[in-house]
Amino acid sequence: MRVRAIGSVVAFVLLSCGLLAQNQGDRPVFRGGVELVQIDVSVLDGKRVPVKGLTAEDFTILENGVPRPIKAFSAITLPPAPQQVEAAWSASVPPDVATNEVGEQDGRLVIILMDRSIPPGQPTVAARKIATAAIDALGPHDLAAVVSTSGGVPQTFTSDHARLRKALAYDFSTDVSQDAKELLASLDPGLAVDRLSDGRCLCGLCVLDTVTRLADAVRGATARRKTLFFIGSSLIVQAPLRDPSADVGCDRLLRDARTKMFDALALSSLTIHSLDPNGVVNISPATRASSPLRGRQVAEVQQAETNEFIANQESLGILPDRTGGRRVINTNAPEEKVPEIFRESESYYVLAFEPGPSGRGDAPRSIEVKVARKGLRVYTQRQVPPASSRNGSSAASGTPPTLDAAVGGLLPVAVRPLRMTVVALAGLDETRAAVAVHVDALSFLSGTGTSAPLEVAIKAIDRVGRTVAAARQTSTLSALLGGAASHPIEAAIESRLALAPGDYEIRVAVRDPSSGVVASVFGPVIVPSFATAPLSLSDITMTTGTTNAVTTRRAFASSDQLQATMQVYEALGRDEDIVAVSIKARIVDATGRGVSDQTMNLTERDFTRRRAACRIAVPIDRLPAGAYLLSLEATAGKETATRTVKFTVQ
Repeated sequence: MRVRAIGSVVAFVLLSCGLLAQNQGDRPVFRGGVELVQIDVSVLDGKRVPVKGLTAEDFTILENGVPRPIKAFSAITLPPAPQQVEAAWSASVPPDVATNEVGEQDGRLVIILMDRSIPPGQPTVAARKIATAAIDALGPHDLAAVVSTSGGVPQTFTSDHARLRKALAYDFSTDVSQDAKELLASLDPGLAVDRLSDGRCLCGLCVLDTVTRLADAVRGATARRKTLFFIGSSLIVQAPLRDPSADVGCDRLLRDARTKMFDALALSSLTIHSLDPNGVVNISPATRASSPLRGRQVAEVQQAETNEFIANQESLGILPDRTGGRRVINTNAPEEKVPEIFRESESYYVLAFEPGPSGRGDAPRSIEVKVARKGLRVYTQRQVPPASSRNGSSAASGTPPTLDAAVGGLLPVAVRPLRMTVVALAGLDETRAAVAVHVDALSFLSGTGTSAPLEVAIKAIDRVGRTVAAARQTSTLSALLGGAASHPIEAAIESRLALAPGDYEIRVAVRDPSSGVVASVFGPVIVPSFATAPLSLSDITMTTGTTNAVTTRRAFASSDQLQATMQVYEALGRDEDIVAVSIKARIVDATGRGVSDQTMNLTERDFTRRRAACRIAVPIDRLPAGAYLLSLEATAGKETATRTVKFTVQ
């Protein structure tokens, strides 16, 4: 099986994606040297309930109408969304350690696409309700992204519900309110809001382009079901008849963009559900007290609104009809349909087949999957790419991805497990932070505990997918020893990037030149404005042992010597007097009950260049086994700042 390369995603993640490494448990096992094409398949009954219990013998795969043998098969059932969290604070506090386990887990990729056609006002509120319902319905291993077609992309794929909800604060709509439209019509019936001529999204191309790029981005993640929630009131796929003097060439541009979008969807196995946030719409201007229309204008506008309403609702069915999704319209509670949509993908199948010979042509091939049972519907991609685009890394061929591919993928490469912490510290340059990255690459140590130099690539991506900093280095692992036999328990790679204040994703890839094995890990970081904030804090660094070595572990034995270290800053770019800082260290258990409290005070003498260090000994020797939350709260006058970290005692 070879990786299928994909294109970049402009204004989304600027990523390319390959097939993810497979677990060797329930996942398909591929024979080396054989190129296999892997697809994910959803089978639903007449009530759109996923059908379980099928075997490889129930499926037939046709490539260009010719049956192809199924070489690998896996039935996947996802765990439901947790009804209650493990700890009282778990849902609101994201982990500070990133792992690449997400590259191995079964689950969904969920894209919440907030379209620019969402009208302002109540429909925007309804749209956020739909998106929030989708976030709440995410399963334990699901990843989601909030994306906009109006020019902003607040969030890439993550399992952090808090970050996803924060992204919904963005103003997605670029539409005009109904009152404004009617005001224009009352002034001059010839005046109208022409969305095709909107320079911010000329001809509506930005919407089709966004869907195309999203479909390309998820194409390689064939072990996960892919779902896109299109939240909007309409989709422009062709230009209506219009005055030639107003024509800006939309017909041809839309035709080309539409073809590209349909081609991308045919290769992606992305299921799109359209949800209209407008609710039950009143299309009679005469019944609206705010309407400025009178007499004949009412009938004219009502007819125009009716025509537009019908066309918009029909357009919302185009993508679901093509991908096997739903169209949710004419309801004031569209968010109530979200759990049903999630249930459709709770069970699915992953199949792999050996494609036929390429022959002379090198074009995408049609694919059809049939099930030998009546009354069932099968949803999967409609095409497989040509052989020339199925190049890259593969578990079957044994060819690993490059470092660039490993940090540029949709999900991290999990051939070897990696853990990472990212800590934002104030740098020497007050306008930029020194972001410290620590990666535990113990899996790259040999059986004897020795390590050859490893190649490392690191980059930071901002919230619109741009690479803002990158570095390459060669690192030899530094082992952190533990236990009676001094067995390595961690092997650290350290690096730093200079970043301005902002919200970023840090990506690190590690390559062993001797074996060619590559793995990567992705994690978020928020860099405060250390120069201007009256009081700001670094992230918490956990250290262990007498040497205070930085650790990425968050599970500790009661015999470990554990410290939490944090830097405290007071407006690095200003000259005001230093204010005394009180720091309260509090530990709560899984029920939210406080089990430890400490207080330390920082005076002016503790600060150097408006910076001071805070180190707290964590009394894990007095804590029973279980999950805990450590919070460090700093107070200076009226200013307060807090950092938290989760950990467990074994």
